[in-house]
Amino acid sequence: MKRARRRTVRSKVTRRVVIALLVTIFLISTVNLIYMSRRVMKEQRVELGLATELCASQIDSWDKEMKGITEGIANSLVAKKSMAEEDIRPLIDLVASQHQELFFVYVATEEGNMYMARGVQYAKNVDVRQRVWYKEVKTLGHTIVTNPYMSATRPDVMLATVATPIFIDNKFVGAVGVDASVSTINDFLNSIDFENGAYGFLLDSNKNVVVHQNEDFNPKGDIMASADDVMPELKAIIDNPGSNIEVEKDYRGEMMVYSTARLNESQWIIGVAYPQNNISKHVDRGIRISLFVALVCIIIASLDMAHIIKKVLRPIEKINPVMDRVLEGDFTTKVDFGASDDEIGELQFKVASILNTVSDIIEQQKYVLGEMEKGNLMVEDIDQMPGDLNEISQSVNSIKETFNDIISDIQFSAINLQSFAMGINESSDLAEMRMVFEELSAEANALMDKTAKFKTAIRTPEDKMLEETMSKDE
Repeated sequence: MKRARRRTVRSKVTRRVVIALLVTIFLISTVNLIYMSRRVMKEQRVELGLATELCASQIDSWDKEMKGITEGIANSLVAKKSMAEEDIRPLIDLVASQHQELFFVYVATEEGNMYMARGVQYAKNVDVRQRVWYKEVKTLGHTIVTNPYMSATRPDVMLATVATPIFIDNKFVGAVGVDASVSTINDFLNSIDFENGAYGFLLDSNKNVVVHQNEDFNPKGDIMASADDVMPELKAIIDNPGSNIEVEKDYRGEMMVYSTARLNESQWIIGVAYPQNNISKHVDRGIRISLFVALVCIIIASLDMAHIIKKVLRPIEKINPVMDRVLEGDFTTKVDFGASDDEIGELQFKVASILNTVSDIIEQQKYVLGEMEKGNLMVEDIDQMPGDLNEISQSVNSIKETFNDIISDIQFSAINLQSFAMGINESSDLAEMRMVFEELSAEANALMDKTAKFKTAIRTPEDKMLEETMSKDE
């Protein structure tokens, strides 16, 4: 029978352990990557929402600053209880000089007068009391922020107004207003530090586009684009600012993640478009790091397991050379594997005990059979052996005892034969001689009965002569 290709225990154990290790790390890494990817996506979306809220708070702060300016002017005039030009102009000129970013600073009165800072002349034949912002602030009785509109003084400029009513003795006497150009708002929004590829956009309370990175969406004269028309895919998050984040293509065809928030002061809507690739980069980076760590863990664990397996299985390797000598029939070497306190050490001890026992048995058999070969049938019996091995000792001892009996009988018969031969020589009585031969025949039959159980090869006289000739030649 042809023996299969030999594979070591170390290779089998190492392969199994490494496979189990790889499967374990693969499963753990897969679960970790899925969890991490979702976690990173969620964190990035939360971060985007926070960035949008931060932008909204910054613009709200800008609105509050504008409101602070108008309310400061109004409070100063209320304190003076005067709406005279000589009290109004120094105040608005001072404010205008301190806030160069403001396009116009002015005070409108119930008499229809319009006082503007920096010497700007109000449009002729335009009743300030009919302006939308004036009517709104008079009706509401508190500071307002208007949606962008075309300036009456500068028809080529689109403005947003922050206005505060003036009440003297609980009577509405006029309003303070400051105007910021939409281009100023655009510059302010663009000054916000967005990450690579991200940008912000601003809608008024009517969902018209005020500021957008795409110039085609921005106001042109008194014409404003509705977000529902130019960005219909974002209708859900525009109608419910802060409630949803969706992935859609922007005007460039790039996949963007959007977030919106409503401004508290003006009720305008600010949105931030964030490239999905930026989020994917964070996820990919996390995946690469996880895979690298998993690879390092696999290498370290594999090397460590290979070393441990080699160390653990090293005692077993000592058994093979001993077994090779046993297969060659060499039982002379006493086996001693060394001390070990684990299962492998126990196995080594038992193998050594077995081999030492077999070696002792063989030595005893060699000695007993050698003595028998020399003709010494008085040699001591082989000691009793454990288990099935005892049958060997019993068989050898039985053979020795049988041979001893047969040889003794042969010797006894030879003595009798010699005595009978002497008696025959001294007697000539045929009856007596017949009796002697009958006794010899009986002894020969008894000897034949004892040797009947042995099977022998019968040698002819020619065989004996050939053996003698070969013996002489040698």
